Amino acid sequence: MYVRNLRAYYTIHKLYSEYNVYAVDGVNFSLKQNEIVGIAGESGCGKSTLIKVLYGLISPPLNVYSGEIIYDLGNKVINILSLGEKELENIWGNYLAYIPQGSMGSLNPTMRIKDHFINLIKHKTKTFDKTLIEESIAKYLDSLGLPIEVLTSYPHQLSGGMRQRIVIALATILQPKIIFADEPTTALDVIVQRGIIQLLGRIQKEQKSTLVIVTHDMNVHAELTQRMFIMYAGKIIEVGSTEDIFEEPLHPYTYFLINSLPQIGDKSRKLSLSGKPPSLINPPPGCRFNPRCPYAKDICRREEPPLRDVDSNRLVACHMV
Repeated sequence: MYVRNLRAYYTIHKLYSEYNVYAVDGVNFSLKQNEIVGIAGESGCGKSTLIKVLYGLISPPLNVYSGEIIYDLGNKVINILSLGEKELENIWGNYLAYIPQGSMGSLNPTMRIKDHFINLIKHKTKTFDKTLIEESIAKYLDSLGLPIEVLTSYPHQLSGGMRQRIVIALATILQPKIIFADEPTTALDVIVQRGIIQLLGRIQKEQKSTLVIVTHDMNVHAELTQRMFIMYAGKIIEVGSTEDIFEEPLHPYTYFLINSLPQIGDKSRKLSLSGKPPSLINPPPGCRFNPRCPYAKDICRREEPPLRDVDSNRLVACHMV
């Protein structure tokens, strides 16, 4: 799968004016089979918008202005941006899966958990043997270590952590090739977060799928991902293996993200960034990080740095590297 020159903007109408919010602005990258990729960055940098577009969840005010998102389905190669609603429905669940933020909003409060699974499998596989479907659901939940008893529960009867596990199971029961997870550990306590991370890692390993996880929590990336994309103000500014990025961050923004993390036994003062992320309606010229960067030069304020190779499997968009 690869992405070329992707630009996705929110168009906002206010009084007699129209504004574009440059949420994803000129993004290029590729995904490999059977890998775990993390997308990191502060809130509002475009992470969630990016994976929505990759999945094909595009509706006003979000619009795609340019680019290609190419998937190899095995029997054919498609640009997901050219597909209609029915064609998208055919690949959602079977080839692409999306785990949204907020487990409670993803489940119908009037339906038992079992019925969520039955409806999904009937719709996606055209299988109507209820006994066979229920057996496959029970087998899958058991394989994930989830109690079968939850199938007779309503969403409100389950804890937040259990609801999130159910949403993950729903998204992956058909063994999709690529899974997009948007902040899957948000609003969960640390112990539950660890269980969610372990569940996602186990599913990816057993199904040999590609997992793309969005979170601003760098600890989640350190524990789960193999490769990372760092986003800032709608752009990818660094790409590399998770190990390389944590050991030697190349972009100043990445450096501050990592060195702001608390560590057990470390009583030194943590680094922090001054200022705040720029407006995506009117981003600054040059490097979008330059107003906050302590190393910015004149060229950083004039010219936008391209995302370029600096080492084997390392890319960075910075004039100083």
